[in-house]
Amino acid sequence: MDTLAIFGSTGSIGKTSLKIYKKNKKKFNLLYLSAHNNYSKLKILEKKFNPKKIILTNKKLNQSIFLNDKKIILEKNLFDKNKKKIDYVISGVSGYEAIEFNFKLLKIAKNLLIANKETIICGGHIFLKEAKKYGCNLIPIDSEHYCINYFFDSFKKININEIEKVYLIASGGPLLNKIIKYNEKLKNVLKHPNWKMGKKITIDSSNLANKILELFEAKILFNIPGKKLEILIEPTSSTHAIIKLNNGLLFPIMHKPEMEIPISNSLKIYTKKKLNIKNLKISFITPDSNKFPIVKLGYKILKEYSYVAMIFFTVINERLAKMYLKNEIKYGDIPFFLVKAFNNKTLKKYLKKSAKNISGILKIINIAHKVKIT
Repeated sequence: MDTLAIFGSTGSIGKTSLKIYKKNKKKFNLLYLSAHNNYSKLKILEKKFNPKKIILTNKKLNQSIFLNDKKIILEKNLFDKNKKKIDYVISGVSGYEAIEFNFKLLKIAKNLLIANKETIICGGHIFLKEAKKYGCNLIPIDSEHYCINYFFDSFKKININEIEKVYLIASGGPLLNKIIKYNEKLKNVLKHPNWKMGKKITIDSSNLANKILELFEAKILFNIPGKKLEILIEPTSSTHAIIKLNNGLLFPIMHKPEMEIPISNSLKIYTKKKLNIKNLKISFITPDSNKFPIVKLGYKILKEYSYVAMIFFTVINERLAKMYLKNEIKYGDIPFFLVKAFNNKTLKKYLKKSAKNISGILKIINIAHKVKIT
């Protein structure tokens, strides 16, 4: 029986992971469930799934609300050096606050299943180096990166020099076949045709910012040169990645568009969810850079700048998406101000620099949060 911990158990990754656990309780010893703020929801999950301990990851919370709860474990005790490593740790913790926490998880996990873009992009090579230092196997569970990881694990003899292109596949979002209005209404932007996601990530999907972030992740996780990374659009979301070799062979990797598949397979549980390909009509489209100007900026960052530029892109894009959600800017302002920001003199001086440690990473994130964008 493998030990298991699910952090961020009240979010979408956590909910899917618990759904998998519920079907496979005999295979796992559930040690920990966590939430960031929601103590009441975490207690409901505790009663339902009976983990050994629960944890709230927000250090700013008033501890008096749960001080007498014998099930609660404090973060400092969670990372006790004398504890035995956990076989599988699933991190569904979101946002920039997850970065430091995920760095700590490397110390207690044999296998860390992770989908947090902020940690992978901002942590960069430093995060990968720390994982190696602590003997932690990183398993990306975003569908695109899971598929690329599966390819490299399955074809160990193929090296990066034999690969011509790695394509990450986008659905194109809700506006693919429409004329995008500068003042596009939020309700139209949030109508994703294939996935049920949070508002911010759905906005990112609509203008392909999310796919650029995934290209950044692929570059970092698999050390793929920027010139070998591209986006293609396939509206059914059935294809997640295509590996194109120099010898003319192509490997499309497909699965039903459900997160349960990469998470289950990463836990060595083989799901019964199958993709019906008999009547599936697939076509691949090159993104129109006039319609999706963020793509052109993303390619430039991949080819010309260091991963610090990726941090700036990640932070500024999030700031703009949140401003749009608050009705502070128009939909078309997101790509306009994002592209404009990379001509900012203050920002430009950082674009080819690098961070040496987590303190340096957090400093760059802080600068990106303060740089003028509108």
